Amino acid sequence: MHTSTSTCSVLTATACVAFFVGCGKNDPGIGPLGIVKGHVTFESVAVTEGTVQFSNATKGYAGTGEIDKEGRYLVRSENGGLPIGDYQVSVMPPIIAVSGGPNTPSSEGPKEIPTIPRKYRSTETSGLTMTIREGENTYDIQMKKE
Repeated sequence: MHTSTSTCSVLTATACVAFFVGCGKNDPGIGPLGIVKGHVTFESVAVTEGTVQFSNATKGYAGTGEIDKEGRYLVRSENGGLPIGDYQVSVMPPIIAVSGGPNTPSSEGPKEIPTIPRKYRSTETSGLTMTIREGENTYDIQMKKE
């Protein structure tokens, strides 16, 4: 169950990002923008792969940032950043090819990474929120065991 929910969350966030990025730099409806950067840790140790996702379901905006080998991420867009406002945040493991067995074609699913507990993989259960303000924002994510 968690895999399909997580995959749906990734696909929904990706669709929102595609919509947002497609709005264009000069769209007056977007308003002020903010860039978000930070570190992701699990039990005080850097998480070295995955994606941080920001979602504002009310306004329909979302953005993602890849986590690097040092646990850092950066979320911005061709517009310069995400529209200011309140966002729910989740942390997703990378999506990889998953074998369905000898008679089933491969599909995609999240890589099993114990340093990203299931709780944090959905904006509905992560408990992570942030208000993005205009300009540069820092949001460090410190995950703990469930």
